[in-house]
Amino acid sequence: MTEIKPFQGLRYNTAQAGPLETLVAPPYDVVDKKQRDEIVKKNPNNIFSVELPDKSQCQDASDQYDCASRIFSNWQNSGILVQDNSPAFYGYDIDYCSGTNNFCRRGFVGLVRLANWSEKKILPHEKTFDKVTKDRFALTQATQAQFSPIFMLYRHSTTVTDILASAKGGHTQAVTDSLGNTHRVSSLASPEITDAITEALNDSVLYIADGHHRYTTALRYRDAMLKQHGNEPKAWDMPFNFIMTYLVDAEDPGLIVLPTHRILKTSWSSDIASLEEKASVFFDIITAATLDQGAVQVSEAVESKLEEFPNSLAVGVIAGGAAKIWKLKEDRVDDAYSSDTQQALKQLDVVLLEDVVFGKVLGLDHEEEEKSVRFSADGPGAIEAMQDEEIIFYMRPTPVHQVLDIADRGLTMPHKSTFFYPKILTGMVVNSLKLS
Repeated sequence: MTEIKPFQGLRYNTAQAGPLETLVAPPYDVVDKKQRDEIVKKNPNNIFSVELPDKSQCQDASDQYDCASRIFSNWQNSGILVQDNSPAFYGYDIDYCSGTNNFCRRGFVGLVRLANWSEKKILPHEKTFDKVTKDRFALTQATQAQFSPIFMLYRHSTTVTDILASAKGGHTQAVTDSLGNTHRVSSLASPEITDAITEALNDSVLYIADGHHRYTTALRYRDAMLKQHGNEPKAWDMPFNFIMTYLVDAEDPGLIVLPTHRILKTSWSSDIASLEEKASVFFDIITAATLDQGAVQVSEAVESKLEEFPNSLAVGVIAGGAAKIWKLKEDRVDDAYSSDTQQALKQLDVVLLEDVVFGKVLGLDHEEEEKSVRFSADGPGAIEAMQDEEIIFYMRPTPVHQVLDIADRGLTMPHKSTFFYPKILTGMVVNSLKLS
């Protein structure tokens, strides 16, 4: 069965470590080395010192992972990180703005028992890549800790919604991130609250919204530790069987998904007329805007034009001085996709882009795509920074119900098909995997 439980989290002692805004950080995979170093320079106690370790921070460390282990131990011994006295769930609310609207996404952090994919208790919706997990596995081995929660969804629970809305948590910490979003984390340690949440959600199917690679890493670490302990019965209750998780109701009104646009570096950018001629076999091509307008205006024009086709598969294509919509022709749906593409996947714009635009029109294989494509959730920003040799494929967001449907069917979407906004911060609470 699926098991969710409270835990004794490690949290920053700001009196010892410094202001919270200098200690927490965005997810590790959205910053580059320069940004990481700038963040750590402001406060060496920043979570990136252990989440994205650098050997130069430690004398005599054998590698960056050994350095992270030493720093993490020092933080606990010196009181920079302090472990809560009682097991708790951690209420985690985010107040944010998207477009012209204000939202609050309400969730909580707890531990979820790891389950193999074949058990269908924890369902993914995106593909993972082995090379991404190697670094995270080495870090987990060295530190025996989880520094950032993964993000999971659960089907609607009135009980949990009511609890999170009314619970008065203790030891509340709040911080505003660089995008102006306010994150509030508070301890929910009352046995009455933790028991009620556990009872409501145990045995639920959970869906990974963000953190597929960290979940895969946790499975690998669990299996290595079980092997070390000889798979003895008591080993299955040890800390390495669980993963720190931020859990949100799939029907929470503050849960939104943004699109992730693709920026392709390609020689086709200099011959858009020929590219459109190839594409016209499968697509109706409709002009949305010219690029002599500002980036925001072009972005809004593409979004507005895409909204005119709610029941059609379509992507925006920005290149050659214009922004256009490529809308799949209704009479080409059957022969646009490979014969083994599942019907549910054919309903997704991201699969249209992957299989038809990249595969059939551009002739890209997956290796070429990995080398040539970068991603951005900032449409206007991508347009503003666009280079002559680039084409932007402007996407619509994938609705939450489609994400869950794909996962329920045992299918996966292309990489970065969803962008659940805002991202949760790393360092608000840490989970130790060390055996007591």
